[in-house]
Amino acid sequence: MTETWAAIILALASALSQAFGTVMRHRTATRPGQGAGGGLGVLTSRYWWAGMGISLVGFLFQGLALAFGSLILVQTMAVLSLIFALPLGAWFTGRRITKTELFWGHVLAACVIILVTFGRPTGGELHPPWTAWTLACGAGFLVIAILLRVSRNRADRDRALLLGVAGGTAFAYVALLTKGVADRFAAGGVGGVVTTGEVYGLVVAAVAALTLQQMSFSAGAVHQAVPASTVTTPVVSLVLGVAVLGEWFDVDGAGIALLAGTLVVMAVATVLLAHKEVSPGDRSGVPGDRSGVPGDEPGAPAIDDGSGDTREGAADVAREATTRGARKHRH
Repeated sequence: MTETWAAIILALASALSQAFGTVMRHRTATRPGQGAGGGLGVLTSRYWWAGMGISLVGFLFQGLALAFGSLILVQTMAVLSLIFALPLGAWFTGRRITKTELFWGHVLAACVIILVTFGRPTGGELHPPWTAWTLACGAGFLVIAILLRVSRNRADRDRALLLGVAGGTAFAYVALLTKGVADRFAAGGVGGVVTTGEVYGLVVAAVAALTLQQMSFSAGAVHQAVPASTVTTPVVSLVLGVAVLGEWFDVDGAGIALLAGTLVVMAVATVLLAHKEVSPGDRSGVPGDRSGVPGDEPGAPAIDDGSGDTREGAADVAREATTRGARKHRH
């Protein structure tokens, strides 16, 4: 029981770190001249490097959590990064969180609680055979390749969704391989890690996952890309945990049916968040566009943007300029 709670606490820390890191890197993707085209311009941004550092801390927490708990448990908790990312993303972009998003956010949290407390995920094989690793990694490579092919020439919104799914799939493999590395380290120390293939596969999977995630940020807003990735990762992790590691839930019969329904609700809730249309007046996340930012609506109070100057609401400024022009014309 102590190890389970340690895994839960560390997984929560990982979810918060990952949410903060992804939002920071998404801010870079939406800054003019840096995120355009997904080029190397992001490497010159302190926001991107700060976000990368925070994400790496999240990976560390995830690895520690996997050392104490099962892959299914830790990756189910990872869904909570979406709950953290919604307010953080809204704060960075000035986008308002709607009541619909709040409702489905609460639904996601409830699903996680049910899966963890009622399902009680159990561990499986510490060192599965290489045939299982090979088949699983081959299937993952094929799925990601298909998603990349389909995402070409798609609208930004659909492209962000597809790339988010691809990134989420890659992150599921990162978690699977991290679990393998943690088990190897516990069994044989550093020597047991460097003499087996999990750690090298982890490096490849991590680079692929981060690249796909950055591509999804460059294609669409954070409230489109992050939900797609967040719901894909635990679902694929569940499949990998069962197929490769032999993990399962500590329930049977009707309990399995309840958990299956909970997984469906969780997936539906996140897909609805990912497909939620942005209102016509909300273009937050579009480079150079300040609509939807607090202070830009009529009658908004003056806001200090940190540069030493006070910015008034755009509508008030335009109205004042029109009034001055009219007065000058009369005189």
